[in-house]
Amino acid sequence: MTVAEAATGIRCAPVILCLLVTLSSCRDPGSATESSTPPPEQRADELFRVGSIVIHETDLTHHLKEHHGGRADEKTRQKALNDLVRRAQFAHEAIEAGLADDPVVNAEINRLLESRLRESRLNPLLKEPPEVTEARLRELYQAQIKRFQSAETRQVAVLWLDSGPDPDKARRYKERLAGARKFALENRDIADHPEKGFSMLGADYSEHSASRFRGGLVGWMGREGNLDSWSKAVASIAFSLEEKGEISEVTIHREGVFLVRLVDRKPGVTRSFESVAASLKRAEQSRLRENIRQKFEEEILSRQGVEWTTGQ
Repeated sequence: MTVAEAATGIRCAPVILCLLVTLSSCRDPGSATESSTPPPEQRADELFRVGSIVIHETDLTHHLKEHHGGRADEKTRQKALNDLVRRAQFAHEAIEAGLADDPVVNAEINRLLESRLRESRLNPLLKEPPEVTEARLRELYQAQIKRFQSAETRQVAVLWLDSGPDPDKARRYKERLAGARKFALENRDIADHPEKGFSMLGADYSEHSASRFRGGLVGWMGREGNLDSWSKAVASIAFSLEEKGEISEVTIHREGVFLVRLVDRKPGVTRSFESVAASLKRAEQSRLRENIRQKFEEEILSRQGVEWTTGQ
């Protein structure tokens, strides 16, 4: 690894120092002096040396690209060389000070080595989006069809009387709501206008405070109602009705006595394959990329053995 390669994306001097220390890894760990380090083999593009640290033309090119926008005029080139010399001098001083074995340095070196390995080997594998055929997308669409379906909802009006656990009260309330039902069916202003719910009957025939002055209208609900048992009872009755405007029979339930009207309905909708194909493709490409990452890591972990020396 060269100085410039190791310092990719790094700006702070302490981290660069850590990176330069990696150049001393070929040294005898027990030695703290340069004399025991064999001189590195000279390359044709070598620019200068500071002890065991060697700077090449490629390092200078990288430095110019990272810090000077790729300019290579003589003045800029000399400034870049001065920067590299200064860094190499400080780095070699750190090596001679024994910082090559510093745990902070080791941790930073390992992190950057892993990062560079991913950049050089993994990123090219992830550069192009994985191919996903239309046949595969249609297979995924069918397998996940419930994700793209919205359930039917119904707009409901209700007259409700709270009978509690008293069976006699429930019987009386049932008769009372039966009279309200008969009136609603015979009154054209109510019968011909489902959007009014039970109209003025709500005020006199319902104890549901949220809807009694709104014609009994309680809004839209799904087949399962909401979380409370009262709305679940209303939903179970509402979804037994077939036609818009239809009024149920009076129903005694443990939650009270109900008369329910189907005001309107929105059928369930299934989104077309074409409308979700793009999102399916993105999700599948993300999954395939994650598989590539996992395979990359698993191959390295299986290839690089570990020798425990502390009885772990």
